[in-house]
Amino acid sequence: MSQLLITPDYYKNLFSRWTNDITMLPDFPTDSKEKMVALHFVMLAFAEGEEYSEDDIHEGIKDRNLFSIDHVQIRINMVRNGFLTKIEKESGIFYKTSKEFLKQAQWDNSIPGVT
Repeated sequence: MSQLLITPDYYKNLFSRWTNDITMLPDFPTDSKEKMVALHFVMLAFAEGEEYSEDDIHEGIKDRNLFSIDHVQIRINMVRNGFLTKIEKESGIFYKTSKEFLKQAQWDNSIPGVT
């Protein structure tokens, strides 16, 4: 994947576009760059370094979901795109935030959660 440049202005403009029409939820982005921003926004619901149960992940996603897609699909996208790491233990499945997503785009360091 080619390097994608994600700046604070790009991030803010997308967020404004997604939240501008309160009558209808937007579709989840298919564009790679937009998808990275959407998943990053959701990831900010979780503290770095902490383990979360699948239920906790789903609740966090539901709280930040701006799109007409369910929380399970967002979780799957977050794992596939390096925002979450899935950890399987005897006691169950857990998740931690991951910085692997940083390899897929060039993120401006002033954006929270990228340093």
